[in-house]
Amino acid sequence: MASTPPAKPRIRMSAEQRREQIVEVATDLVATHGFNGLSLQRVADGVGITQAGLLHYIGTKEGLLRLLLDQRYDRQGTPQDFIDSGDPAATHPEGMSLPAYFRYLVAFNEARPRLMGLYMTLGVEATDETHPAYDYFINRPDQVWDYYSQFTWRLPPQVIEAGGWATMRPLVEMVLEAMDGIQVRYFRRPAISLSQEWARWEPVLFPSPTWDGYR
Repeated sequence: MASTPPAKPRIRMSAEQRREQIVEVATDLVATHGFNGLSLQRVADGVGITQAGLLHYIGTKEGLLRLLLDQRYDRQGTPQDFIDSGDPAATHPEGMSLPAYFRYLVAFNEARPRLMGLYMTLGVEATDETHPAYDYFINRPDQVWDYYSQFTWRLPPQVIEAGGWATMRPLVEMVLEAMDGIQVRYFRRPAISLSQEWARWEPVLFPSPTWDGYR
């Protein structure tokens, strides 16, 4: 009679490692099924723990959503990440190049399609006022603007003469809205390169000659 193979030893993880694992699994599931269609049991199964064990880390389903937004989407591809990359356009003594940062962000997102899928799926769902992420998406433009305003940006003389960074919010919002639209197009067929598509938009949003030398 064949003997039963020994059970695989469980790998003990720190709380931080376990939460990261939960976020990885939940990112895929939400991007595919949406938050409304998300089953906590499927998350628990994907992580390899019980649903009770999952709740120990996230508290509630809404707690998992906060974890996804706070730990996954809003902490990656930031201006600080751009500075840390060492790109010359990020470390100029006069400040970062805004067009260069957005090129960096586009390339960052293109390398992480699951992250884009997560954001787009939640963004559509959260147009419903009862969705737990509704306020997050309503408040996001203010939060992004406040965060970007903590950094020093290298701006053309014409922009500085017109009032500098304080006048840039409409343009920043237009850039992010254009980026959202391009990301939707990215998931359709025929396939496109996000970076190449952004290269078509950049001169429209940051036209010559104003932004020449500041890209």
